[in-house]
Amino acid sequence: MKRISFKKWAFHFSVWVIIINVITFYNEISYSSVFNTYSLDRLLYLGILSTLMLLLAIISLVISAIKKEKRNYQFWTALSCVFVFGVLPILVLMFGYYFVKY
Repeated sequence: MKRISFKKWAFHFSVWVIIINVITFYNEISYSSVFNTYSLDRLLYLGILSTLMLLLAIISLVISAIKKEKRNYQFWTALSCVFVFGVLPILVLMFGYYFVKY
């Protein structure tokens, strides 16, 4: 049996997170009707899928770090994607309130 490369899986999950977020962004900017519930459902499902992929990427990165796999572009790209799509939005939600001028 082949050895599983967790950094490779984290990289794949990160690429899927980027693709899903681009699709979500396109759907949000082309959203024109207030009463179109189909688009709202689609955005909800894409958001849930993106969050699930991000969690899988985080889990794969943690396992990769525990197993001490060699760190290459896949590891660092996945880590930066987790930071941009996971940690940064949480920090903005937590501390962005204090920086907004009314």
